[in-house]
Amino acid sequence: MTFKIIETGSSGNGFLYGDLMIDAGLPYSKLKDYATPYVLLTHCHGDHFNSDTIRALAINHDVTFYALPYLCEKIARIGIKSYVEIEAGKVYQIGDYKVSPVIAYHDVENVGFRIMHGNIKHFHITDTSTLEGITARNYTSASIECNHCEVEALKLIEEAKESGEFTHLIGTMNSHLSVQKAIEFVKENSIKKLTPIHIGASTSKQVLAAIKSYQSSVGD
Repeated sequence: MTFKIIETGSSGNGFLYGDLMIDAGLPYSKLKDYATPYVLLTHCHGDHFNSDTIRALAINHDVTFYALPYLCEKIARIGIKSYVEIEAGKVYQIGDYKVSPVIAYHDVENVGFRIMHGNIKHFHITDTSTLEGITARNYTSASIECNHCEVEALKLIEEAKESGEFTHLIGTMNSHLSVQKAIEFVKENSIKKLTPIHIGASTSKQVLAAIKSYQSSVGD
């Protein structure tokens, strides 16, 4: 079972894990060749929830959407009937997979997912400021937001303050996960493989360096 990034970042997100698509925040033209029977949706922001794409997936493919109640209301309003409301902490049988949503800490209601397929376990989360209270002990793999480098972001924020300039990084640090927190979570939970997702542009060089250093340390 492999995790595939179709595309990730602030311009749009779409992922595959076996027969599961996670998020539909890209144009339909980029997702149509990857259409699966099941689509898990995390939250309402446009880079994860593209209404036109979701409508096109429903029209052109036999798809069921799994999402929080407020997202299901949005899905219903665009004329889609094939959806299932989900709740954090519960376990859902979706095809051959068991999926359990977990609360993510963003500026809107958001969830990540624990996904089980036989003995294989995968953890997916993005757009969250913290992973406190969440566990994924000894999971086979994880796809986790590594949005920014804390050290470099704080440096850039300080420079912006000194020059009287605006920086979006303050908001970013309050609503997105740093690479440091992602790596710490993977280490604490003894997760075998990390796939970084949703890397922001402002500190991408430092994020990639941190990931490379971590992967070298574990021989990944």
